[in-house]
Amino acid sequence: MKFILLLIILIILPQVTVAHGNNPDEPNITRNFPWSDLTFTGSKFFSSINVKIQLGPGSQVSDASAKNTEIDPADCSKTDNDNKLLTLKWSLKGMLAQGEYEVKTWFNTADGLPYKRTRFRNDDDDPWVKSYCWEDEGVRRHRIKPLSPAEKKQPPSSWTKRTESFYEYPEEQSGCSSVMDAPLVFYILSTLDLGSEKSPYEICVFGKKQVHRLTIRQVDSPPIEVSFMTRTLSRKEETIKGKITPLVYSIKTESLAAEKEEAENFSLLGLHKDIRIYMDPEKQLPVRISGTNNTLGKIELKLQSAGLN
Repeated sequence: MKFILLLIILIILPQVTVAHGNNPDEPNITRNFPWSDLTFTGSKFFSSINVKIQLGPGSQVSDASAKNTEIDPADCSKTDNDNKLLTLKWSLKGMLAQGEYEVKTWFNTADGLPYKRTRFRNDDDDPWVKSYCWEDEGVRRHRIKPLSPAEKKQPPSSWTKRTESFYEYPEEQSGCSSVMDAPLVFYILSTLDLGSEKSPYEICVFGKKQVHRLTIRQVDSPPIEVSFMTRTLSRKEETIKGKITPLVYSIKTESLAAEKEEAENFSLLGLHKDIRIYMDPEKQLPVRISGTNNTLGKIELKLQSAGLN
């Protein structure tokens, strides 16, 4: 049972981080941000998948990970007032397995560039805390793990196995100029002036150890059915149900691994290829995310609720 749980979690967990710079083919952030939280659901093999994306002040710490803040192994904090924190919570519930995962990304709202990401996993098989700092030449990763089975039973603040790794950005000719986190793709698409922006856009993505180039292209789509609830800052709720004609963005990936390195898989919310993000052009909300997982096949996540700014 533990093996099945670990396999499913490793397959679906978000793994990647993205790049954004001064390339004319990169999207420009031009609008005020429309949402504060999004909840998506999907299902596969008698299991339900739940994804929640929250946006808050850079000083905010989510409840689920507040207890781990004191053992964060990396210090890459910024003092800019424009900093925000994007928190992504993923959960799987089913007859064969259950699991939860959380990743936090701190970034600057002016350009969408991150400076820190923290991931925490606390399961019986392989618990760890990983923090990533974005630096001028690459990404520095700090990891702490329990040194022994006895230490595994202790809180993360007592773990003593600590390692540090540094992953350089690719050469200038790759076209990558800076790096950010994959869930921030939703932030960028939600702030574009969709009526005037061109496509395709090219941005670069840092995964576990490597960089990937993403080509984001607008594609045609027939009308789709949507059903979700919106909630304003004054707590006014509205149910949106019916057909819309979405603006759809496909994401094509290319590994920029060094010549002698084996290319790692790109992953966004557990989707490895054929990724599409469906935007409601009126409300500026992502209403559907679809793609293919290398093991589970096609997965579709639909928006259930959105907190509006």
